Amino acid sequence: MEVNQAMEILQRIAAAYTKFDLTGDVGKKRIELWIDHLSKLPYEPVLAKVDEHILNNRFPPSIAEIKVRQPEKNEFLAKQKEWERHAKYSPKR
Repeated sequence: MEVNQAMEILQRIAAAYTKFDLTGDVGKKRIELWIDHLSKLPYEPVLAKVDEHILNNRFPPSIAEIKVRQPEKNEFLAKQKEWERHAKYSPKR
């Protein structure tokens, strides 16, 4: 996620929850912390989780509540397909 997208999410949370203050020294630290964590996550799925949280919870979310697990890349399947492709054209004994 890009910084401007992370800020959009923070502003959305702040608009929905008055206790989620982004002003002053604490607000500045909150922005830094959240952007650091949000920048490692995909925008669209996190935005969907934030919207769901806003609809169902009275209190602002924590980072843990809106994070989205990204599937790990499975390099093995790509390698296996490459092996199969090469095996198809290798000389037969």
